[in-house]
Amino acid sequence: MKVKTKKRQLDVGDELGVDWERWADGRAHRLKRKRHFGDVEPRLAMEAAANAAQRMGKAVQAVRDRHFPDKAIWVQFADGRIKSGSPCACGSRKLYRLHPRFLRCPQCGSTLLETATDVDEFESQPALKLRRLTGVHLARMERQGDRDVYRGFAELDGQPLLLIAEFRVEGGDRITPDEAFQRIERLDRLPLERFSDLFDVSALRGGAPDWDLVF
Repeated sequence: MKVKTKKRQLDVGDELGVDWERWADGRAHRLKRKRHFGDVEPRLAMEAAANAAQRMGKAVQAVRDRHFPDKAIWVQFADGRIKSGSPCACGSRKLYRLHPRFLRCPQCGSTLLETATDVDEFESQPALKLRRLTGVHLARMERQGDRDVYRGFAELDGQPLLLIAEFRVEGGDRITPDEAFQRIERLDRLPLERFSDLFDVSALRGGAPDWDLVF
C-alpha cells in the first residue's frame, strides 16, 4: 500500500545551507542534486535560490534541467529585476539583451532579469505563460514518454484560446493546479476563433463533465 508523504516546504529565508554567493556571478550554472544542493526536490532548491536572491538584493532565474528535471536545475543571478518595457533603475532605456530574459545596462553596468508579471522568478517560461491565463480547462489526452499531454481552453485578456499543454509525469495520473505550475514543460496557445470552422467553439466553452484540471 502506498503511503502519501507530505511534501517538504521551505521556511522563509531557508537557503538549504548552499553557498549561493558562489553562483551569483551573473553566469548560468547547472547545479546537481546531492552534489550542489543536497538530496531534496529541485523545486526546493529553486525556492532556496529565490530566498538567497532576496537576501543578496538580487534577482534569479531558476529552472529545472530539461533532460534531468529530478536531478538538476539551472540558476542565473542578476543584479536586479525589471518589468518588460521599463527603464533600468539608473534611468537608462538603452538596454542590451544578453539572451531572452537577461539584459545589461551599458550606463551603470547592471545585469537585469526581465519579467512580464509580478510572479516568482524561479518559474519556467511555460509556467509564466500558464499563470497569465484565466478560466483554464484541461483534459488529459495521452502519455508520451515522460510527459502527459493535455488539451483544453482558457482566456488571455478576454481572448479565448485553445491550449495544448505537456506536464512532466510524477506519481499518478492526476494533477492539481498547484502542481501544474511546477510540472508544466510546454504550453501552446492558439486563438479559438481559428478553429470555428472545424468544431463548435461555443460547445467547448460550455463545459464538459470530464475536465481533469480546472482553475
